[in-house]
Amino acid sequence: MKTELENSILFRINHVANLLNSSFNHKLQDFEIAIEQRITLEFIKNMQSVSQTKIADVLVKDKTTISRTLRALETKGYIKRDEKVVDKRTNLIRLTDLGEKVLENSSKTVKSFRNKISSELTKDEKIQLFKLLEKVIKPIKEK
Repeated sequence: MKTELENSILFRINHVANLLNSSFNHKLQDFEIAIEQRITLEFIKNMQSVSQTKIADVLVKDKTTISRTLRALETKGYIKRDEKVVDKRTNLIRLTDLGEKVLENSSKTVKSFRNKISSELTKDEKIQLFKLLEKVIKPIKEK
């Protein structure tokens, strides 16, 4: 018999997210990069030069977490911060050649993992899942 907690949508989503993150981090160990770092690199690549605030907003992370992630990526030599000419308080972040290389080297593993995760779902089920997840977060967005 399932407990009230186990029947909670929040518990189930959190449980799945934790399993996915743990498994994905394990897959990325060979590349010496964590899932948060990989996702951040991928976002920076797709956006070209982007600010820390924009990264935090899109990834729905607090600025402290993003700052820590960016510091780790900068220490590894994967990103570079460039001061914006107009506003010196804003840093634009871009990938270095080494950052591009780690994305390229890990891309096959990432693609394989993403495909494995979604392989059990039909196209219609994926669409339905995304719609359901949007419904779940709607009350939060309306705050």
